Amino acid sequence: MLSDLIKPENILMGLESSEKDVLFAEMLEVLIAARPEINRDDAMEALLTREEKMNTCVMQGVAVPHANCSSVSKTVAALGISYSGIDYGATESSYGKTFEESLVHIVIMILFEPGNSENHLHVLTDCARVLQIPSFYKAVLSAKTVQEVYDVIREYEFGY
Repeated sequence: MLSDLIKPENILMGLESSEKDVLFAEMLEVLIAARPEINRDDAMEALLTREEKMNTCVMQGVAVPHANCSSVSKTVAALGISYSGIDYGATESSYGKTFEESLVHIVIMILFEPGNSENHLHVLTDCARVLQIPSFYKAVLSAKTVQEVYDVIREYEFGY
């Protein structure tokens, strides 16, 4: 479940980044705080390499940067909210849907341990399930506190 990975301490409201590479560094700090054994350079390289293969903007306003990382022993995730938007350089999703703008407001960053593709698929499926609910995006952006964001995640996981 997504709420098992994204705890209140892994939620960052008011992201300061306006560009994708700076965003990755900002979000990585949240993941490293949760798991200090994560090697920052390895994680950044893994994320950037994955992003080069295909933009991880999955729908208008939402990106899910994710990668396998050798210094990760257990999947870790964080959610970030940008009220002003981050230029993610995507005019369409990896599924071919075109966007009116490329600004991203919700970012779910996930680092996976290598060699566990079954877990990788389950986590991404859980993420997609919640993101496909039309009101989820607005509910996350309307939340006023980290706890409210976490409660929205749980509500949409279990209530739909």
